[in-house]
Amino acid sequence: MGQQDKGKGKVERYEAIEVKCPKCGYLSIIYIPKEDIPKCPECGTQMVINELLDEGKSY
Repeated sequence: MGQQDKGKGKVERYEAIEVKCPKCGYLSIIYIPKEDIPKCPECGTQMVINELLDEGKSY
């Protein structure tokens, strides 16, 4: 469930994404737009989006 903006009636949805450090390979899951893409806690490099974690994927 998302949060509702005051006055606009718009529901904001949080999407789970997996982020990965391109330097050391550290993986983490965050929720956007609630959280910013972090720096790697292991080596300090800016992490990048590795995978969008939506339901109902088919391979």
